[in-house]
Amino acid sequence: MDYKRLILLFLVLPVAISGFSQMDVKVRIEDGVDEPVKQVIEKNATHLLSSLNSTIISGKSRLKLEDDCYTKEGKECMKDLWESSAMICPVSFITEKCLSLGEGRGYQIRNIPVEMLAADDDQQEQELVINFTSSGAIHNVMVALESHRYMDIISNGVSVVDLIRRQTIIEFIENFRTSYNRKDIDYIENVFSDQALIITGNVVKVKENSDNMMQAMYSEKIQYSTSSKQEYIKKLKRCFSRNAYINLKFEELEVVRHPVKDHIYGVTLKQHWNSTTYSDVGYLFLMIDFTDPEYPCIQVRTWQPDKYNGKKIDRDEVFELADFEM
Repeated sequence: MDYKRLILLFLVLPVAISGFSQMDVKVRIEDGVDEPVKQVIEKNATHLLSSLNSTIISGKSRLKLEDDCYTKEGKECMKDLWESSAMICPVSFITEKCLSLGEGRGYQIRNIPVEMLAADDDQQEQELVINFTSSGAIHNVMVALESHRYMDIISNGVSVVDLIRRQTIIEFIENFRTSYNRKDIDYIENVFSDQALIITGNVVKVKENSDNMMQAMYSEKIQYSTSSKQEYIKKLKRCFSRNAYINLKFEELEVVRHPVKDHIYGVTLKQHWNSTTYSDVGYLFLMIDFTDPEYPCIQVRTWQPDKYNGKKIDRDEVFELADFEM
């Protein structure tokens, strides 16, 4: 990693408010949690984001993480994210509400702006979600969904149970996305059902019939193949070993509840995959089973390229919940 270039990039960011050094970030919680936990969350979030910036400015490669700010899981998560891509927080002050994750599950703050420095220029601006224990320690850090998508999904809840599951789906999807950034193969393996159906579509060229061999025409079609969970995980392990950097970005997220089996949800989204050796864009569909609400699992995963024959794939060609019987 070219740290001289990163330091230069950081120093040309907007100058911080007077009296506050450029490397420091101050986090303030305006609602959602009472003292003294509020102060602990503010202190720990401030430490994390300021550490990102000071590490880049100092030219160091290792991120300094104070033990008393994190759980063991939170510390490992942040180390993995940093190893995949160094990042900076480009603002000096952040004021956000704190969200309760439910009884005994702790708290969350969203909308934390960062720049992923290993990403392509048009993919660097992203947001983090930070989860805290009920005592305020950082327990998990995720790359966030777009904020307007978050609100769309939450606002479509039709009951208390549905709303809770939609909140769980958001966290599930953000963890799922971040697990690829972290190259956390154990997490990915655990969230797939052992009987999961995995379908992948690839664009292939097809030779059309022609009487004139010199004027043979070719068109494209999507050819689908299926694999087991074991085959998918084996392939993914090879992918992780070949790529120093992997970044997924999700757009156009839609969540649909099964009309009869209300523990089954379909999630459709547009996935941008960027890695050291390969990039693509396509539609990802996940069928998520909430039979065990504490441990939802993926029963179906499909991926399709977003276009072929030079045209965008029609939305009605994208896999959805109605395409699978349960």
